[in-house]
Amino acid sequence: LAYDSAFCFYYADNISLLEELGCEIVPFSPLSDKALPENIGGLILGGGYPELYAEKLSENIPLLHEIKESISGGLPVIAECGGFMYLNESVEDVNGIRRKMAGVINGQAYRTDRLQRFGYVSLTAKKDCMLLDKGRSVRAHEFHYWQSTCPGGDFWAQKPRRDKGWPCMTTTPSLVAGFPHVYYPANPDVARAFASAAASFAERRRHG
Repeated sequence: LAYDSAFCFYYADNISLLEELGCEIVPFSPLSDKALPENIGGLILGGGYPELYAEKLSENIPLLHEIKESISGGLPVIAECGGFMYLNESVEDVNGIRRKMAGVINGQAYRTDRLQRFGYVSLTAKKDCMLLDKGRSVRAHEFHYWQSTCPGGDFWAQKPRRDKGWPCMTTTPSLVAGFPHVYYPANPDVARAFASAAASFAERRRHG
């Protein structure tokens, strides 16, 4: 679990649910730690303020490289909002300077002059992914001024009781990344799927 001044927004209920499912939560700091914690089975990059710490995050090259290589190697990862921006090729900081990031997502995170998304949404998977099968949904929340040139399109975000929605999220068999903050208790199968993916990855790692 990325946890420091740059990544600090998490639903406590999400973490509690993962712990109830047997997950051991190991915090680390993308700002100061040069490597991921050893022998992890999964990674969560939550929301926060990477734009305020973009220079320091970009200077932690060993960790950026390890995260990119780990994701390429199939490490189960959820990246939300600030965590999603961190996986982009670059993030524009608050001074308008573009800083290199992990480069997992083929996009650039940039500042806008107004709030891009705000409020609750229902996320529906447009294809099978690590967390949900195609057609299944979970509730989430968005709030961000920054945008990405590659916001993704593997989920559909629908505003409640309004005829407004948009595509979002990038997924692979082991990655779900995008601006929405997913609320796991709204569909506990999401947490179960991530816990299962992490356990399977850890088991494969133990047996080489």
